[in-house]
Amino acid sequence: MKLIMQLALRNLMRQKRRSIFLGSAIAFGVMILVMANSFAHGISDNILNRMIVYMVGHVEVSTMEQSSQYRRVIRDRERFEKVIRAHTENVKEINESIGIFTRIVGNGKSDNSIMVGIVDNAENREYFAGTLIDGSADDFFNGTLENPVVVYEDKAKLLNAKVRDTLRAKLRTVSGQEQSARFTVAAIIRPANIFESFAIFVGLSSLKDIINMKPWETGALQVVFNKVEDPRIAIRQADAIHAALKPGLALIEGTAAAGGAESPVLVLGHSSDEQGLEATRKALTVVSGKLPDARAENRIILPEGAAKKLKLAPGDRLVLRYPARFGTKPAELECTVGAVHRPGANRPRELALLNELSFYKAYKGTLPASPARESVLDASDPLAPLLAPEWRLLPRTPDHDGLEKKIAAMTRSRWRGPSVDVRTMYESASQVLDLEYALNLVTFLAVLILFFIILIGVVNTLRMTIRERTREIGTVRAIGMQSADVRLLFIAETVSLATIAAAAGIALAFLLMWIMALFTINTESVLSILLVDRHLYFLPTAGSVLGNFFLILAITAATAYFPARRAARLSAADALRHFE
Repeated sequence: MKLIMQLALRNLMRQKRRSIFLGSAIAFGVMILVMANSFAHGISDNILNRMIVYMVGHVEVSTMEQSSQYRRVIRDRERFEKVIRAHTENVKEINESIGIFTRIVGNGKSDNSIMVGIVDNAENREYFAGTLIDGSADDFFNGTLENPVVVYEDKAKLLNAKVRDTLRAKLRTVSGQEQSARFTVAAIIRPANIFESFAIFVGLSSLKDIINMKPWETGALQVVFNKVEDPRIAIRQADAIHAALKPGLALIEGTAAAGGAESPVLVLGHSSDEQGLEATRKALTVVSGKLPDARAENRIILPEGAAKKLKLAPGDRLVLRYPARFGTKPAELECTVGAVHRPGANRPRELALLNELSFYKAYKGTLPASPARESVLDASDPLAPLLAPEWRLLPRTPDHDGLEKKIAAMTRSRWRGPSVDVRTMYESASQVLDLEYALNLVTFLAVLILFFIILIGVVNTLRMTIRERTREIGTVRAIGMQSADVRLLFIAETVSLATIAAAAGIALAFLLMWIMALFTINTESVLSILLVDRHLYFLPTAGSVLGNFFLILAITAATAYFPARRAARLSAADALRHFE
């Protein structure tokens, strides 16, 4: 083997011109392959780990109220965070996600935007410091300005706004009301891509105050893991969270008060659509009054014992009081008695009912201190399936199309209570991922075509070499070299040349990537997603580079095998008689 390698290297040196030509072609192909793969990896890293994770996290948990995907509010943030941490691993952070779409009015100009709440931490300070164009990040975080905001350069130009200018906007509160607010530009920063330019950053606590969101509430929770190389990891984590978020039976334990008297009540919500109302009528024993319909607000169905104790009849008014889960002040709800029912032996004596609309309005407005239960009634009780749960858990979906169908079905249902959804980045931003897939496919096809052309050159070169060296083959066969050694010699020559050329191509690729990354590219088009800080972003990995290297060696060896086998099959006599 050592002798064959020495002969192979000697033959390469003998045919310098041809070796340089063929080696240059292989080196060029390897250079293109390494650069293309590094660029594709850079796009993937930029899209997945810089853009999509930044926008939606690896996993997002949200609660949508009134069957609207735009009414997103989690009423008990800490509880959801505990569930997430208990059923996931390798969590880097859980971020509160509050983004409000609105129209911002600047100095004589206006534009649509999304106001994003962020917290004061080292990562955000470092990001602002690295992209700062004008103003001060400290002015944003120290609270000296009125509702300070950080605006991207492109957005500031559209709004004709400068540092310390005032912006105005109308934001919708968590209760659905319009709230006007003024904001002060604290800093202007440089966007890394076109998607970032749409956002305006506001302090999270300030944004919560403006939209009347309590400290223990949030819009959604975005879970970011330390490192996710395999998309199935995020999907498995989301599935685990989804399985753990099983809703209990929502209930309010409090007292009904009227005329100076009080009586304990256990208030539950009941289904209020046409079919649900009819089933509720059949399941209840109404002794006076009439079961309120879905549009009757705060009309309570009292148990017979409480009605007698409080001396109430249908049409009378009472006050429902119950301890709040957060804060010290108890919640109060004014109600009108709609009907009086007899609970029966197998139901709680204090059982009271409100329709879904009224029940959830009170329940989500002030969360009761009483925890949810798995059940209050026997499973066989016809009223049991009609009672309101804490939330409805939306099914998991595999892609963006499934997500859209799920949201559309939720919207059509007109469900009055909260709907909890668990999704991953691969569902929320699948359209961006489709763009990444298309770019990778184009890169792969271009490289494939290039290498097909190069391999044709390798085959033709080897055939010409064998034809020119036919008499040489006859000579070495005549002095005793076996056909297998002849075949191995030509393969060794090709693989040795490919090894040297591939190493040179890799080195040249790294040099060109370094040079190309030095140039600043100013663009506001969609091509900005290919850039990081306005520079081309290449991400070569050891696995891909080594994989490409050995792939080239394998391809060249396989390509050289058939011409080499043809040379090995030449008989010594026929080869020696060959003349050009």
